[in-house]
Amino acid sequence: MPKKVRCHCGGRLSCKLCGGSASYDYEPGPKGWMPFTCPTCEGKGWTSEPGLEREKCPTCRGHGTVDPADPPAHGMFDVIWKALFGA
Repeated sequence: MPKKVRCHCGGRLSCKLCGGSASYDYEPGPKGWMPFTCPTCEGKGWTSEPGLEREKCPTCRGHGTVDPADPPAHGMFDVIWKALFGA
């Protein structure tokens, strides 16, 4: 059963993972929530467009892989909940 996971890009239209919707569908495999190669930067960790300086990839935060088990926090209540009870 696919789950909706929030994307770290924050809804950028240039994100190839969520397409600007700020969330994407992910279905855990037999090993659970496994990281995968970032489709926006293709695992390089940075993006560059002609005529612009290269920047850290907003989708994977410069890591080259996206970890669906580590979505961005959704407000202060989510931060406190994770601090007290774990993710």
